[in-house]
Amino acid sequence: MVRVYLADIGEEHLKSALEKGVLAHALQSQAARRLLLEALEGEYPTLAGSFRIEKDSRGKPYLPGHEKIHISIAHSGRLAACAIADRAVGVDVEFRRERPGCARISRRLHKREQEWLLRQPKEEQEKAFYDLWVRKESFMKAAGEGLRMGLDSFCTVDRLEGEDSLYSGRPLEVSQDYSPAAYYIRQYEAGDGSYSLAACSEDAVFEKEAVFLAISGAGR
Repeated sequence: MVRVYLADIGEEHLKSALEKGVLAHALQSQAARRLLLEALEGEYPTLAGSFRIEKDSRGKPYLPGHEKIHISIAHSGRLAACAIADRAVGVDVEFRRERPGCARISRRLHKREQEWLLRQPKEEQEKAFYDLWVRKESFMKAAGEGLRMGLDSFCTVDRLEGEDSLYSGRPLEVSQDYSPAAYYIRQYEAGDGSYSLAACSEDAVFEKEAVFLAISGAGR
């Protein structure tokens, strides 16, 4: 089963760190790693203290000595996220904000994804773009390839034309040719409604909701 965890880094904590000269990205990354370690020790208390996060040659995080536990981390704005599973997994979270490059990126997506975006109401376009993007990113992380994949080479919406099930709450199989294994994606609600969150895994069973954890040095 895929388990997703979130932590609120806290606006005041971010502001304080920035005033001390700590880069926001470094602080967010540290928070995501702390979140993952606390989630792991909560799930596997008998292994507490034995977890160490490393990255492989492609930049994918893993746990030396615990190869059967698969992990992924992400962060954006005030939120840190992690996913834990028994099979390959990826997670992504994004704070939704106006970005001039959204239209350019949208034109590089899979044809069915572009069509799905165009069907969304104009006032929902920004949200829809980010909801779609976290699905793309979570698959690229789960597959271990990252942005080396062409954005138009796999699809994260239903194969059936006209079926708007991005928000159905059920896992959806990714249409892809990169791996003989099937990958599944699930969208989650996150934060105060201004974030997009998704997880992807070879495991088709997902917890229904992301779990918030309080981590040291971060607010709720």
